[in-house]
Amino acid sequence: MSNVVKKDPASIDNFTGWEDGVEGDDRPEGAGIIQGSLIKFSNEAMWVTRDCDKLSANLELVAVDVGRVVQKWHDDRPVETIVLQPHQKFPDVEEMNDKTPREEWVEGPDGNKRGPWQAQHLLYLLDLKTMDKYTFPTGTTGGRIAVRDLRDKTMWMRRLRGPNVYAVVLLSNTFMNTKWGGRQRPHFKIVRWVSLGSEDGQVEALPPPPPPPQTTSQSDLPLNEVEEPSLAEEMNDEIPDFGNENAESPKATAPPLPNSRRNLKKPPAKTGVKKPSPERPASNILDAG
Repeated sequence: MSNVVKKDPASIDNFTGWEDGVEGDDRPEGAGIIQGSLIKFSNEAMWVTRDCDKLSANLELVAVDVGRVVQKWHDDRPVETIVLQPHQKFPDVEEMNDKTPREEWVEGPDGNKRGPWQAQHLLYLLDLKTMDKYTFPTGTTGGRIAVRDLRDKTMWMRRLRGPNVYAVVLLSNTFMNTKWGGRQRPHFKIVRWVSLGSEDGQVEALPPPPPPPQTTSQSDLPLNEVEEPSLAEEMNDEIPDFGNENAESPKATAPPLPNSRRNLKKPPAKTGVKKPSPERPASNILDAG
C-alpha cells in the first residue's frame, strides 16, 4: 500500500499553509519588518544593498506595500519596535526621547548624540521576474518624502483603476532643497502600473489612463445658424418695402400700389384751360373749377 496521503483538492496546500515559526518564540514585535534584502540610499546618491552592493538603475520593482514603525536603537540595532496600524498617528518621538536616560542616547550620523527612539517609514518592493523581495527603511526627511509621494500617486491611480493597482518603479534620485544648500534625495520613478491579485492570480499590465476630455471651443461646434422670423412670416402676410434705409436685407422692388393709392400718385387730369403764354397776364386764366 502507498504511504502517500491523498489531499482534498479544495484544502489549503503546503505552499499556502507554510509556517516555520516555533511555539513560544518570544522574539520582539516587529522583528520581521525587514522582508528580503534591505536596500539603502547612500550619501553618494546611489542605491545599495546592506552589504553596499550597487543596484542596477534599470531594476524594475513593484511597490507592494508600505509600513510605519517607531524603533529604539542600541549598538546599531533595534531593540524595541512599535508597529503602527493603519490610520494610527505617530507617537511624540521627541517626548519619548526626552524621557529616556541620556546614557541610552546614541550617536547620530553627524556625530552628535540623539535619542534612541526613531520614526521609520518602510517601502516593500518585489521583483516580478525573480520574486526577490526588498525593503527600504528610512528615517530621513528625503526618504519620507519619497515614500509619501509614491503612496499618494498610488492612491490616486487606485481611484481610477481599482484597489489592486500597484506601481512599477525604478530606483532613482532627485534634488531636494535644504538649509545647507540642497542635496539629492531618494525618488521612485514610476514606469508603469500593474494589477495584482486578479481572480486567476495573474499579473496584468494596465493600459495608460484615458486622456482628459478635450474642451471644444464654440467655433468648433457644428452649429446650424437659425435666423429670426421676419415680420411678414409672423403676420403671415407680405409687407411692402417702403424703402427703409435702415433695413438689413437688400431692398426689393416695391409692388404696385392699390388703385386708390395709384390714383393719388397720378398727375392731375388735363383740362381745357390753356397755360398762359408769356404775352398774356396770369389774371386772365380761367378757373378750372
